[in-house]
Amino acid sequence: MEFVLGGTSSMCAVLFTNPFDVLKTRQQLEGELMARTNLTSRSYNGLRQSFLTVVRTDGWRGLQKGLPAALVYQFTMNSVRLGTYQTAENLGWTRSTSNPSLTPLLTIFWGAFGGLASATASCPAYVVKTQLQAVSSGAYTARFQHHHRGTVSAFVNIYRQSGVRGLFRGNTATIARLTVGSAAQMCSFSACKEFLLRYELFQQSIVLTALASSTVAGFFTSVFMSPCDVVTTRMTNQAVNANGRGLLYGNIFDCFLKIFRAEGLHGYYKGFVPMCLRVAPHAVLNLTFWEFFKGLNDRYSQPHHGH
Repeated sequence: MEFVLGGTSSMCAVLFTNPFDVLKTRQQLEGELMARTNLTSRSYNGLRQSFLTVVRTDGWRGLQKGLPAALVYQFTMNSVRLGTYQTAENLGWTRSTSNPSLTPLLTIFWGAFGGLASATASCPAYVVKTQLQAVSSGAYTARFQHHHRGTVSAFVNIYRQSGVRGLFRGNTATIARLTVGSAAQMCSFSACKEFLLRYELFQQSIVLTALASSTVAGFFTSVFMSPCDVVTTRMTNQAVNANGRGLLYGNIFDCFLKIFRAEGLHGYYKGFVPMCLRVAPHAVLNLTFWEFFKGLNDRYSQPHHGH
């Protein structure tokens, strides 16, 4: 049940945060492997302009591009991530009885392990989501666009073209992205929460404490995860040859190097603002829905135990 609740809560959260994901993807792909000085006109410069560009070229529906794939991605990713972590916690693997100072390290380890397992499970849905979000019917921005009819046809097309390997394109970058992101989120969230509770900044308000901690965690997660996130987007959206091999990037290291050479450090932080705006509210909404669903589950499963 932990797997289902974790997955369902994140599906509810993504309904609100998917538009920011679309803006982030478009910003990350604009001016791919081009120096900033050579970018004369930009369609996705800043949050407001990105928003207006998407609405102008794809209509209001454009803000929810790739939503079915995003729902599948969130369910597979968070059900495995939260389920793995919860299982480790239930078995007592996150706590060290002999050495209490090891507990935070074990928490980070199992958080990262959950991220690693979920990255592999959710990679195909992430590839499809990115390719669908990158397609724009207006001004050509992404260097390459995959024209799929929808989510199901995207899965079929990628499999026909490149086999199973195509569905796991950029898997190494996805693993790095979620392992780093999961560890950074858990670390910053627990540290911030502890600080706020120690100094009683929000008195006894659980909601405000969680909200502030999630916002801080969202920022730090974005800072550490952004380079891996840009690399993942670029690798999953690149054009491929007849053998299904990427035409731009050979592997994760090649991608990191090419972005740095062409775009500098700035290239690793493309789409940073919409990413921040997506990560923090998503964490808050995810946790809120999770608590809500757990409450409903407890309420409706209790009468059976009572009689």
